[in-house]
Amino acid sequence: MPKIPKFDFSKLKGILKLGKETKKESTPSTDAPSKEKPSGEKGIKGLLEKIKYFISTFWHRKVLFFTFLGVVVLIVAFGILLSRPKVPETFLSEGTQTVENLIISIPPGAFPYEKSFKVRVVPGNSVQGMVSSGNFVSPIYELIPNDGRYDMATLPIKVRYYFPSNLIGSNDSNALAFAGLSSDGKVYNIIPGSFIDRDSRGYFVEASFFVVPRWLGVVSVPGKVLQTGIQEVYRVVSAYPPLLIIPGSDANFAGYYQSSKVTPLSTWQGVFPDRSIYVYKYPLSDTKSYNYTRAFRTFQQSEPMQSPIVFEAERLAQELKRYSNVQFDVLAHEVGGLILYYCLAMHPEIKNIRKVAYVSTPFYGTNVVDPRLATTIYASKPSAAALLYSLPESVVATIQGYLKSYIEAINIYYSDILPNSELLKRLQYLPYRTDIPTIAYMGNTPPLSIDVGGSLFEKFYPELTLNLGDGVVTRNSARLPYMTLKIFNGSWNDFYSSEPFIEEIKKFFAFEIPEIPAYKDDTFAERVKSEKEKILERFITSGSTESFYVDEWKIGDNPYIKFLRTYNYPGTQVAVYGGIVYTADEKGLYVAGTRVWEEFVIGLKETIEGVSYGTQRKVYYRKLADTVTFEQTPADDFIATKDYAIFAKPRDNNKIDFVDNTGNVLVTLQGVYGRVIYDGNELLFVTNREVYRYFYGIKYTAPLGLRNSYDITYAIVADDYIIATTRAYGLLVFDKMGRYACVGEGWIGNLGLYRSGNFIVAVGDSFITLIDFSARRIHRIVEDVAGIVYDATVWENKIYLMTSEGLLIYKIG
Repeated sequence: MPKIPKFDFSKLKGILKLGKETKKESTPSTDAPSKEKPSGEKGIKGLLEKIKYFISTFWHRKVLFFTFLGVVVLIVAFGILLSRPKVPETFLSEGTQTVENLIISIPPGAFPYEKSFKVRVVPGNSVQGMVSSGNFVSPIYELIPNDGRYDMATLPIKVRYYFPSNLIGSNDSNALAFAGLSSDGKVYNIIPGSFIDRDSRGYFVEASFFVVPRWLGVVSVPGKVLQTGIQEVYRVVSAYPPLLIIPGSDANFAGYYQSSKVTPLSTWQGVFPDRSIYVYKYPLSDTKSYNYTRAFRTFQQSEPMQSPIVFEAERLAQELKRYSNVQFDVLAHEVGGLILYYCLAMHPEIKNIRKVAYVSTPFYGTNVVDPRLATTIYASKPSAAALLYSLPESVVATIQGYLKSYIEAINIYYSDILPNSELLKRLQYLPYRTDIPTIAYMGNTPPLSIDVGGSLFEKFYPELTLNLGDGVVTRNSARLPYMTLKIFNGSWNDFYSSEPFIEEIKKFFAFEIPEIPAYKDDTFAERVKSEKEKILERFITSGSTESFYVDEWKIGDNPYIKFLRTYNYPGTQVAVYGGIVYTADEKGLYVAGTRVWEEFVIGLKETIEGVSYGTQRKVYYRKLADTVTFEQTPADDFIATKDYAIFAKPRDNNKIDFVDNTGNVLVTLQGVYGRVIYDGNELLFVTNREVYRYFYGIKYTAPLGLRNSYDITYAIVADDYIIATTRAYGLLVFDKMGRYACVGEGWIGNLGLYRSGNFIVAVGDSFITLIDFSARRIHRIVEDVAGIVYDATVWENKIYLMTSEGLLIYKIG
């Protein structure tokens, strides 16, 4: 191999040197005279010759030439790279990271395995070809998982974007929302539940999601303003009660359409053309404005249970009070049903609700909103999951999409409707509003042809099992014990538009326009309290614990209770007189299972020498074949005897007037709801605060203290003591001097108290308790009775339980 000569870099200086010396060395001398050229021309020509010579020299030394050329190219390329703007990006697995104005937070344990993401701003030229960026007011961010899998998290991932305040215009605006782009970048979907807030850095919009989208950004709808509260959709001058719709996550249920070009429309107008239609609007899926967010934050600071459902329930209560002169029939769906129920239970003073229909309302929660369960199937390939869970591959893929979309649609409400959530536990202790006729409805078919019956998933998702659930609720979760449940063909988001359901809801909300009575001057004045009443009306702030012995039994083991038989009688109410069993429901009155009266019957109970019940227009006393009729009046409760009727009528300032059928006020008690009870010996007027023995004119007031307050639900007299149940499932015992003791709180049934021989029977929604009061002994029956208890009564030594499984009869003593 020929040896390459080394190049002497010191010669480079000489090569580049300008002047005649270099030329003389390379050109032979001559004595011939030459014509002198201008100096400028000689300089340019000389420079060109030197450049030519320099290049020629480099070319002959090829290694040096290419080395020099490579260095120049590298310098130029490096300069270009330095001049290009750097793409902002960050990496995170857990915790919080920032990319420009975007903050993303992944809570610890969000994924059950090691997982990280690269988050970067998508360069502007890469955005072209995606969805039109005209609606986006932020950069588009790309989220790239290290394993390439866009799985579902078990905890919500939060994103926040700071924006200039001029993008919203006002603090009631909800014009901004996070949106995720489809995998091909051509479509974007708003992430439900975004909200607008502000901190020391400025305004921001924030959202939560469980499945990380590939691309993410913030979109704007200029001029949009959040609307909340009861909104009038359709007005008609009519005597029929208006219909109030309270929707859930299914926007179609409201049937509500609004545009700046047309008047608001509702599909329910076609069902109820003679009624005005109202919709209660709240931002379940819409972006929450700054003012709404601030109100929610203030509520969370003052309320131990920081629940959006409780927050909305309080706002709904304010709205219903604002419309106190309007009597509504209410149709509530899914989450909207929970908001309504909590509102009515916590505010018994709200009396402007005539009837309520709860549609697919998860009173005991729903598993389809649990992301922990969803991750077991979402992360699987449909083909693998089909084999593992014994399901068709197409069903697996559909389940994956349905669970993701439902959980995202519920957004921050998801934790409230998980089974055994704090909200639902608390809801079980709230008093029933039995003064409002109520029915629960559900479907029998999961949506999208899903059916997990016969698979391993049936245990996890009964809501997705044919004939057990409708996609959100099951038969066990769709109603509370005192409610009648009706089931229709279809899923939670479509059966309500079926013809059978529409006919049923028309029937339930049917209204007979009352005749206008002749004018009558109201001349009676409020009765002045006697000195005796003033002495007995007091709050007792001290008490002692009453000693009771408690034994725990199963029904079959306890010697004092014996199951006799079951009758398959229809109804949800029961009363017995003369050994004849009366039952009742919205279809009529039944005697020994045979319908004898076809009309919506309410308030069936035992009265003095007979039974009492009512309809929309009349109140009836019945003893065998004899009946006496009185005019019905708006009241929380009533009772009829052969000589008179008594009504519990609420009034302002948390007081209840107990009036007879002539309008005479018998007594006024403190409280927000009232009840008239015949305990087998005497009449009791009961509110949540007081008990009044009508025949003796003696009043007892429940204690109210800083730590404990006792809301009474039922009461009877035993051995000259007042025995009362409380909303907290306890017993209050008053002696005739008004002193009290509390016992058994947390496990005494509060639906009713019934005396049979030496025992008092406390009835709950699925259990009974025997109380031997004279012996101070409680027989706690820990075994549930068959079915859910709607109502109860006693006759002689038998207790009759009206349940979802029929009429159960037990012998006591």
